Amino acid sequence: MAGEKDSVSKVILQISIRTFVNVLLLFVLVEGFVCAYRFSYKLFGDVPYIPTASESVTITIEPGDNARQVAGIMEANGIVEDDRLFLARIYLGKYNQRILSGTYTLSPAMSADAICKKICGIQNEETS
Repeated sequence: MAGEKDSVSKVILQISIRTFVNVLLLFVLVEGFVCAYRFSYKLFGDVPYIPTASESVTITIEPGDNARQVAGIMEANGIVEDDRLFLARIYLGKYNQRILSGTYTLSPAMSADAICKKICGIQNEETS
């Protein structure tokens, strides 16, 4: 009788551990998908960092500044949320070789694409 109770206890313990591990794995997967979605939305959604911002910031891009330095300048001045996201946007949009040195007035209410176009001197249809 005692041996039977021990084997039942072991089976219950094994089932409990397997269930816990499965729930934990499911939680990790769901959190991973949520993080990936948020990252992708911020990268490809082309939404402004602070849509209701009314202030503008003047930044200067020096000759020879590369895309990483420009992304750092943007984050340091509060124009973009994350320099790595902005850097990815620069490379995905192939703006990295087109960045022009100069002084620009930018706002956190601008989308990443609008900022890239402005610092590359690209005119879009709305401003022409």
